[in-house]
Amino acid sequence: MQLQHFIKEKLEKNEFKAALANEELVFFTFLFGAKILEVPKLREEGSSKIPLQCARVIRMVRDGYFGFKDYFQSLCDTVDGGKDFYLLGSDFESYLEAQAAVDKAFADPNKWTQMSILSTAGSGIFSSDRTIQDYAGKTWGIELCRFPSDG
Repeated sequence: MQLQHFIKEKLEKNEFKAALANEELVFFTFLFGAKILEVPKLREEGSSKIPLQCARVIRMVRDGYFGFKDYFQSLCDTVDGGKDFYLLGSDFESYLEAQAAVDKAFADPNKWTQMSILSTAGSGIFSSDRTIQDYAGKTWGIELCRFPSDG
């Protein structure tokens, strides 16, 4: 029961709110990043300084370490320039913490298998179509682009 309470608390504090219909359902996820209610304030404040680990990655991208050096220049400029609309720099440390938790869970094959099965079974609410539409509209304020045949 403590695990279910912990998961529900984490989901409620983050932008994903799950409708857990059953107390026995254990939903597995690794959450990171700003909460949806924090996004406007973080954007307004901007960020003149990004975490060192993020700055290193941005430098590697700028130097072409991953290929496509010129392609990502504008993205790197926005993150470095304090106009990080998508909050990449702001969320980076949280992302690293979540990735460390993933690595730890993955090291235990039995635990990972169980978590994966439970995650798959409980993932219906997070269907990609619904999630992307919701996230685009509510978080980023992006309007749907309709095909002419959609009316």
